[in-house]
Amino acid sequence: MKIEIENINIAKVINFLDGLSLKGLNSIHRTNFSRKLSEKLKVVVENEKQLIEEANGSPKKQKEWLEKFYKEKIVIDGGDSQTMLQSVKSVIKEITAEDSEHEFNGDNAYAVACLYEEFGLGEETNNKKGEEA
Repeated sequence: MKIEIENINIAKVINFLDGLSLKGLNSIHRTNFSRKLSEKLKVVVENEKQLIEEANGSPKKQKEWLEKFYKEKIVIDGGDSQTMLQSVKSVIKEITAEDSEHEFNGDNAYAVACLYEEFGLGEETNNKKGEEA
């Protein structure tokens, strides 16, 4: 399993994850995932500063570079992260289920949609519907 998140969305996803009230292993896995994202975010922030400096005050060049940069994605993949990713996936699946009472707005709605898509949860729903038909 591999998760890819656009640079522009990393902070939103971290804030969303940190705001979830979880217990036990789900809490530990969420925290570990959030830490991995935070490490990636530090690098993204450093690179963003470098791009701004190297644009030498050219707003056009800065805007062009940053737009491309924000669309680039960080990757967290398999290896020793499988259990963590599966755990976070199950939490996202649970809180986005039709019978869930969770409500999302603003950046949280965007973050949960990003994670929902990256974990392929929409594909699972579509596959099950196709199997039932």
